[in-house]
Amino acid sequence: MEALACGTPVIAFPNGAIPEIVDHGRTGFLVRDVAEMADAIEAAGEIDPEACRAAARERHGIEVMSRRYLDLYGSLAGRSARPAAA
Repeated sequence: MEALACGTPVIAFPNGAIPEIVDHGRTGFLVRDVAEMADAIEAAGEIDPEACRAAARERHGIEVMSRRYLDLYGSLAGRSARPAAA
């Protein structure tokens, strides 16, 4: 996410959360091997840096993250505020 926030396209293997972060062909490339990685490096200049930054803002911008944290804190406070079952 840090690379995207800086406008840098991401080139990575599709492991872990990477497929959820990289929009193949829009914010970077998901590759299967070294040859695909080399091709992706050459094509990285075609990726719009603003598209990368926009994706980072949409997913992890301050408004989005603040809302998620407040929702989480609210749900935790709601659970802990309930009286214990007798």
